[in-house]
Amino acid sequence: MQNETDKVYLKALGSRIRCLRKNKCLTQLDLGVAMDNYAEQVSRIERGQLNVTICTLKKIATCLNVSLSELLQFEEKVE
Repeated sequence: MQNETDKVYLKALGSRIRCLRKNKCLTQLDLGVAMDNYAEQVSRIERGQLNVTICTLKKIATCLNVSLSELLQFEEKVE
């Protein structure tokens, strides 16, 4: 079970992924296909509902053509 701090981080990470994806003009389906995954999983990640592994984060970063450290550059504050 996730505590409130975890939820904040997951939502912030999801927002960061959504922002990078949109900047690349990709849909959730596009990213899901590139990751050999489903758009629904991308949606859950972007909404902060899925705690992803480092391997999945690396796959997302690769598909978005950013470094893993760039992917993880976000503020915890979520609006």
